[in-house]
Amino acid sequence: MTRHKNILLMMSGSIACAKATSLISEWVRRGHQVRVACTASAGQFVGRATLEGLSGHAVFDDTFEAGRVMDHIALAQWADLLVACPCSSNLINKFAHGIADDAVTTLWQGAWGRGIPQFIVPAMNTRMWHYPATRESVARLEQWGVHVLPTAEGDLACGEKGEGRMLEPADIIRMIESVLEYQPKALGGKVLITGGGTREPIDAVRYIGNTSTGRTSAQLANAMHERGMAVTWLGARSAIHPQKGPDIIEYETFDELQERLFAAVSDSHYDLVVQAAAVADFSPVGGEAAGKMSSGEALTLELAPNPKLINSIRSHSLNPAVRVIGFKLTAGASSKDARQAVARLFAGGGVDLVVHNDMREIDDGHHRFRLFSEAESPMLEGTLENVDELAARLLEWQVSHMMEETA
Repeated sequence: MTRHKNILLMMSGSIACAKATSLISEWVRRGHQVRVACTASAGQFVGRATLEGLSGHAVFDDTFEAGRVMDHIALAQWADLLVACPCSSNLINKFAHGIADDAVTTLWQGAWGRGIPQFIVPAMNTRMWHYPATRESVARLEQWGVHVLPTAEGDLACGEKGEGRMLEPADIIRMIESVLEYQPKALGGKVLITGGGTREPIDAVRYIGNTSTGRTSAQLANAMHERGMAVTWLGARSAIHPQKGPDIIEYETFDELQERLFAAVSDSHYDLVVQAAAVADFSPVGGEAAGKMSSGEALTLELAPNPKLINSIRSHSLNPAVRVIGFKLTAGASSKDARQAVARLFAGGGVDLVVHNDMREIDDGHHRFRLFSEAESPMLEGTLENVDELAARLLEWQVSHMMEETA
């Protein structure tokens, strides 16, 4: 954040409250004004005296305290941004369902519609993070424009290991600053997303294809468009298309995809290319030139390998600093085999980030993604539950790099 801000920290009951207090110290050190609002359960983990001593202001935790009955409005008018941290599953679900029964929830609603950026930093047990109501509430809040930060994965206070761990304070501050300082018109923010599957002709009427519907790439295009990116979607004619918003280019075969992909990146300055299309590794020799072959007879196909498009995107790009995100799909792979498949994609040298998913984890109501970065050693891995979470994480990653370039 380039100028001093009024930050309202809203805390709910979690063992992570102790770690979250360092946010107050760091923000104050940087010259920001910080005030704290707490749920009753937060007071079981960290005391009023600690929070008041760090922030220099009285804590707001009682909507009926004498002289403070209008603080849920006054503090909302004072704040430049709201940060709910740590944010429990209980608080997330209250925010999403309009429950205002304490200082924090009434304050959250009192700030609504004022144009104040609102951030949620989750902290909870893995099962609570994956509870269906919590997942639905997170998706709803993101649709309303709330910035829900991801969780970390590791040791939990209960002794288990998994997702739901609160991010480290330094990461929280970095992510919040990246979102606040991102200005699409000043920094660009133009993305090309490919999607759907190629169809390689065997003859004039038959083809070899795959099961890709293009749903993920279409949803990703919608989500990035809603978040302010200028989006072009390059997708198969047969695929699910994005809703009105992203620019659309269509393809059918590998050759058409290759031609239109390279033409797009060479003609326009894209900051990010997301290669989510299911690209054929092989194409039948002859194809449509064979006319319509007779049925009922044995058929032998000669297949020629296709080049890896993702490895050549940067060399064709008008923007030599373009960042490329690849997708790797496996089918029932072990964790070790999946990581090896991701490593092979990185080895091609054309990708900065890899999104991995597995066929066994995809159905109508569930679609998990794992995000890998070769820049970390070992590769950074994060697990995301849906496309909205994926879009938010990819945007945060892209913005952080764009901010580094303009620093």
